[in-house]
Amino acid sequence: MMITHARSSTLLGAAVLGVAVALLGACSGGERGDPLASPDGRKILRVAYEREVDVLNAFTSQMLVDIHFSMVEGLVTTDENNTYVPVLAKAIPSLDNGGIVENADGTIEMTWELQEGVRWHDGEVFTSEDVCFTWDFVTAEGSQVYNRDWYLGITDCAAPDEHTVVFTWDGPYGYYAGLFEAILPEHVLGGMTTEEIVNYTPYNRGDELVGTGPFVFDEWRSGEYIRVVRNEDYWRGPEVPAVEEIVWSFIPDSNTRLNAMKARQYHYARLEPTHVEEVRELPGYTTHLVSSNTFMHLDLSLNTERAETLFSDPDVRRAVFLAIDRDAIANQLMEGTVRVADTPINPTSPYHNPDVVASRYDPDEARRLLDAAGWVEGPDGIRTKDGQRFAFTMLNRAGTADRIAIAQVIQAQLKQVGVEVDFRTLESAAWTQTWRSFDWEAVVSAWFLPADPSFTGLYSCGGPNNMTGFCDPELDEVMRASDRGLAFETRKPVLDEAQRRLAGDARMLPIYYNVIPEVVSERVVGYEGSGTNFGSFWNLWEWDLRVQ
Repeated sequence: MMITHARSSTLLGAAVLGVAVALLGACSGGERGDPLASPDGRKILRVAYEREVDVLNAFTSQMLVDIHFSMVEGLVTTDENNTYVPVLAKAIPSLDNGGIVENADGTIEMTWELQEGVRWHDGEVFTSEDVCFTWDFVTAEGSQVYNRDWYLGITDCAAPDEHTVVFTWDGPYGYYAGLFEAILPEHVLGGMTTEEIVNYTPYNRGDELVGTGPFVFDEWRSGEYIRVVRNEDYWRGPEVPAVEEIVWSFIPDSNTRLNAMKARQYHYARLEPTHVEEVRELPGYTTHLVSSNTFMHLDLSLNTERAETLFSDPDVRRAVFLAIDRDAIANQLMEGTVRVADTPINPTSPYHNPDVVASRYDPDEARRLLDAAGWVEGPDGIRTKDGQRFAFTMLNRAGTADRIAIAQVIQAQLKQVGVEVDFRTLESAAWTQTWRSFDWEAVVSAWFLPADPSFTGLYSCGGPNNMTGFCDPELDEVMRASDRGLAFETRKPVLDEAQRRLAGDARMLPIYYNVIPEVVSERVVGYEGSGTNFGSFWNLWEWDLRVQ
């Protein structure tokens, strides 16, 4: 279903009105001099969150999983230094500590020792069987797990005792330490088919969600907030977490989030780079510019009949990219707070290939390529070929102000070379469903890469997050080779080649590497901003609220 611009504005206006009401309610609950103070003195962390999540299954959600990770833990997470650290595992296995053994036949045995005394929120004991159950689900066909391919090298999961897991891999994989960021409860989801787990509403909406994390699900009020409360039996000890409750309020409009922070209604918010100057000196808050492992990009699709007609020719794709001024987007739209991207891998990573150039701004060359491909400007300035206009629809997600603004700039720039773009704007859940159903032609999106980067699942033929329809078997071979190997010296040259080939395909256009402005109240203790896909709430169990 298409939502027109007018309808989208109406929905957004209703959302803003709802937020305003929520803000008034929040203000009335505190003391007049401190809007964030709880009337009963409880430590309630208030988060202005940028969108409502789709589901609470951390593996199938297409959103950031900050809220999920307050309740659900995995074997590992990443800290503020972009480094993997153990959570439910006692240590991350390696060759040095004996946790990884290379067998004569080329397979790998990897042993994970688990924390003891861990219980699920309902009191059931967490064991190695839960880890193997999670592996079974993630690797199953139809699990909808964004990085399912990364787990397929595991050929067996054994649980010799309650606190030991042994994975057998078909070979070495450099990204192994970033897997199992969440664990699913077998006693809740066991016995279901993969499809039933994916669509199991009681877990996805929180009523039967149990984790091992520092907070327990309490309430999800659609369109307003999710509330989690302190886990009184948290395995790290009775003194943590110090925060008693977190309210994640859904505020999709970035300007509304900005004004809410100026009014001191929340302890934390992610804002846009264009808001940095307005909040840099905000009393009582600190603005952190978190360098992110995510890159903004334009995806083109081959899935619809019109998209295949338009984009199957690589020279036409190159023409579209040549018409887009990425420097203007980075330096003007984003006010110079971000850096133009040429590959998925951030320059802060040692795996970044600095020699790759994805595209340049050259509208004259774009026009020449389109002319050569038979797309001729019509009387209204829009190009046509064989009676078809060069026109496509950009899929936008409501509330993503940065992506929508980028799409608007791209729309204006492409019009200058005779290409027409219109928009289809959907709320988050509908956007995810449409994206997963392949029913789209172009989208501005962002991907997080892990600390040990792999983009095979994003761009390989049939990859779990390759929703574009593009397929290059030669690129697949290089990407898969880049995933193998435990040493930097092995992976670096192959990842360099994968980045070169990806740019050469002109299948997607990197736009810029994200910088995430996070505005945090000075009352918050323990915050350590992280730019990884696991986010800045990675150590919520350590957070506290300073009493004023």
